[in-house]
Amino acid sequence: MARCPLPISLLFSLGLLVLLCLPRSVMAEWSAIAESKVSYTNNVTNFSAARRLKFSEDPSQPTALPSQLSDVIWDPSLEVIRSSSSTLGPNELSVKAQGFIYTNNSIFNFGDYRLQFKQGLSPDTSLLIRYRNVPDQFLGPNFEHRTGNKLIQEERVSSQTWRTELEHRVNESWTLTLIGRYGLRSYNDAFAERDTKFWTLGSQVQYVVNPRMAMLLGYIYERGLADGRGNIQFNDDVSYRLHAVSAGTDITLIESLSLHLGYIYRRKDFTSDLLGDTHLNRHDNIHQGMAELRYRLTAASSLLASFQQTQGASTVVTRDFHDTIYSLGGSYRF
Repeated sequence: MARCPLPISLLFSLGLLVLLCLPRSVMAEWSAIAESKVSYTNNVTNFSAARRLKFSEDPSQPTALPSQLSDVIWDPSLEVIRSSSSTLGPNELSVKAQGFIYTNNSIFNFGDYRLQFKQGLSPDTSLLIRYRNVPDQFLGPNFEHRTGNKLIQEERVSSQTWRTELEHRVNESWTLTLIGRYGLRSYNDAFAERDTKFWTLGSQVQYVVNPRMAMLLGYIYERGLADGRGNIQFNDDVSYRLHAVSAGTDITLIESLSLHLGYIYRRKDFTSDLLGDTHLNRHDNIHQGMAELRYRLTAASSLLASFQQTQGASTVVTRDFHDTIYSLGGSYRF
């Protein structure tokens, strides 16, 4: 069963190519969204994993050994959007580049690149296909297993993910979204046995309480299989099963001011059966709460302020961590 997602990922890519080649019935329109955010964190090594815990990002990004380092991170991004129409309905093709630039710990700098296509299938149904690439991301110093000496080495990972979302509005109040994902994580040579293939299945439901309030509840299951599973030479199997639940509320306080409140719980059970492996019988639990205020200055521009608290606990106590993030930012569409 673990090998079945590969054809799914190929189907994602094939589907995207087919959709892009459909004849257009109207002239395309172009737009762009520029965003910038400045964040403070008290845990440099796990800032990225905490920031990207949302289902729409990368909720299974590996966490690192916790640090006491704090930093200020600048997070600029630019998304270019092409809106058009095919025989199936309206669609959007977008390309987004995002950077994370650390003020005092530049070794952690990384980029996030995304290609996305969304096709309307009917007035109430749409299909989204997304490819994301995060190359050569530094996770932090860690103990390698390949030499047998457990030397401290830089741990780096490159992640590629293919994602689909099928969204259907059941009625004016309820919207259901089905989520599928397949991904590859490729580590640097010192941690090559951790190279992982993973697949994700899940769903989200949105309920519109009234014109000023909507609620969201979601669940995903993920299975990851590492190249090092069963290898007694390295005793380093990062294969896992992951369960995550997300709940949120969007509230319009006044016409120009909105509040988002969210909570995410993630449980990651490592499935190693190697007696000498620190992942044997390891379970990680993460709780995250966040609040974000967004103020709309004009139809094209907005400001935001957010607070996020993440608490990680593990049966391996050296992996326990907490991360507090304060952010200020803004966006402009042109």
